[in-house]
Amino acid sequence: MGRRAWYAAVALFACLAAAAPLHADAAGPARGSALEGVPRFGHVFLVVGENTTYSHLNATNAPYLMRTLRPASAWLTRYRAATHWSQANYIALTSGRFSRCEQQDGGATCHDDVNNLYHQLDVRQLTWTTWLEGGTAKCDTGSGGSCPPQGPCPLTGFYTTGNPPINYADIEGEGGVWSATHRSQECLSRDIYAGPDDDPMGTFDDALTSGDVPAFNLVLPNGCEDGEANCKPTNKRIRQFDDFLAREVPRIEASPAFGSDGVIVITYDEDQRKDGLAKKHGFGSGGPVACVILSPLVSPGDYGRRHVHYSVLRTLEDGFGIRHHVGHADDVRPISEIWR
Repeated sequence: MGRRAWYAAVALFACLAAAAPLHADAAGPARGSALEGVPRFGHVFLVVGENTTYSHLNATNAPYLMRTLRPASAWLTRYRAATHWSQANYIALTSGRFSRCEQQDGGATCHDDVNNLYHQLDVRQLTWTTWLEGGTAKCDTGSGGSCPPQGPCPLTGFYTTGNPPINYADIEGEGGVWSATHRSQECLSRDIYAGPDDDPMGTFDDALTSGDVPAFNLVLPNGCEDGEANCKPTNKRIRQFDDFLAREVPRIEASPAFGSDGVIVITYDEDQRKDGLAKKHGFGSGGPVACVILSPLVSPGDYGRRHVHYSVLRTLEDGFGIRHHVGHADDVRPISEIWR
């Protein structure tokens, strides 16, 4: 190669290098582009109910879900939870795996040094919050709230098993262990109660009204409104979660944060455990549960492709432009068939 050609090649390389984004894989695609057939998401709201088998839902006990949401959403007819029991499914939804300790609802003692969706969002400089209805402490292992007119919420230790951020070493705890006295600032600021006892979702609702919500929102109703227990005055646990959705989903849709690229995912942690404790690494061993995806990005209808909790995690990663899939999210397909 002559000297003139060599200089021209060097100049061309320099121009290309200057034009290319640094760390392109870490940065992800430009906003608005798709990853694995999943469009880019704006604000996401993942709402999780408790212990409800898919076939038990009907227009009588879940009228809002069945009559209002189903026609307007992508309804996954062959969706399954990861395993039994509760905690393992919340961990599966956010890290793509679970341990035997979590299958036994071991709470904060099941601390895990594994990658997870929260850390992935941190790396991409995307914000997140876990909203605990009726809780009274931030980054805590117990709900401590009240469920009017029930009084103290049943299953007061529920958020020990249904509050994923406190389980991850890269999110919470000095030395990677949850501590009542040495909680991380990130956990204290992002794992919070959704409102005071007299208005259990008030803080969350105010954030919706202003549009000041993070990119990813995990919304966890209290021990009555999540459908875990029969509570006064309704005394019908499936209906209680349905009433929660009927109150909160329209507020999410009306928020300026929802816009044209907001996404609401509604599912249940597991079915009613009729098959007992599942295999540690089972796929879909938590039984058939509903999964509903509501968004302007969605083409409404029933979809029969088989998906599991890991599929939701992979879809969230794709929607946020995250190319690396944690745990068993790397072993499943994203939910790619539902988008416009």
